[in-house]
Amino acid sequence: MQYSVSAVKPILRKIDAGRNSFSIREDILPYLYNHWHYHPEVELTLIRKGRGTRLVGDSLEPFAEGDLILLGKNLPHLWRGDGIYFKKIPGLKMEAIAIHFQENCLGDGFFQLPEMKMIHDLLQKARRGIKLTGKLKADIVDKMEGMLRAKDAERITLLLDILHLIAVSSNTRILSSAGFTRYYDVSNTDRINLIYDYTFNNFQDKMTIADVAKISSISKHSFCRYFKTRTLKTYWQFLMEIRIGQACKFLIESDMSVAQVCYACGFNNLSNFNRYFKKLVRETPLQFAKEHRDPGIEN
Repeated sequence: MQYSVSAVKPILRKIDAGRNSFSIREDILPYLYNHWHYHPEVELTLIRKGRGTRLVGDSLEPFAEGDLILLGKNLPHLWRGDGIYFKKIPGLKMEAIAIHFQENCLGDGFFQLPEMKMIHDLLQKARRGIKLTGKLKADIVDKMEGMLRAKDAERITLLLDILHLIAVSSNTRILSSAGFTRYYDVSNTDRINLIYDYTFNNFQDKMTIADVAKISSISKHSFCRYFKTRTLKTYWQFLMEIRIGQACKFLIESDMSVAQVCYACGFNNLSNFNRYFKKLVRETPLQFAKEHRDPGIEN
């Protein structure tokens, strides 16, 4: 497959709020917007249906139904659906609710008010990405569903309720490292988007630095430096995270053996697979499968 920088869509994504101070939309699509992108709006996304891999800054994790993530302004992110969503299977869709708002959407200085200090601090933390869990998630989901039907001032009160609930809750987890947001430059991201796209499409195959450098139109030596500067990790670390993430999905959702999963995810050596898996997941593949495999799947 051939890639060219000129073919990549703009990475600064424009969010249209229409005549409202902020936007909320319901997406029911074959797959979500799957480019590495950023925008000046804060984003709160609920995954109703769908599975894949989520990148937020330098954090890479699988996502599934119920994933609820708060993203601060200009934080690069990507929701990459699993390969099955790109096969045009009739009736197979991903569903999400997304709220987008500018930090000054309720007026310049609104979140600087003394009463808004906790929400102001939350928006600063969200610039690293925040995952919402537990009872907090259930409460927020109800309010997001309600906001889809709300009108006028009720939309604003629901938004403030949501932000207040998150700000006072301990059911949250920061995603991206502090170092990423300190050093990341949101400009000139077309090349990194090519690298991500190529890797997600080919991670199960034998890959070399030379292959990836070629599609990104830079030398092998420059590629290693470029990728580390942009992501704060080596390309091999990134590739291993994707392969192990896919391995986790296979071990949960299929009856494949550990050896079958190993080779299906791009490893050609079972001992290396076991070593990398335990390093990232802190369990062996067999332990992980016994603990997490869907009980409806026969061994």
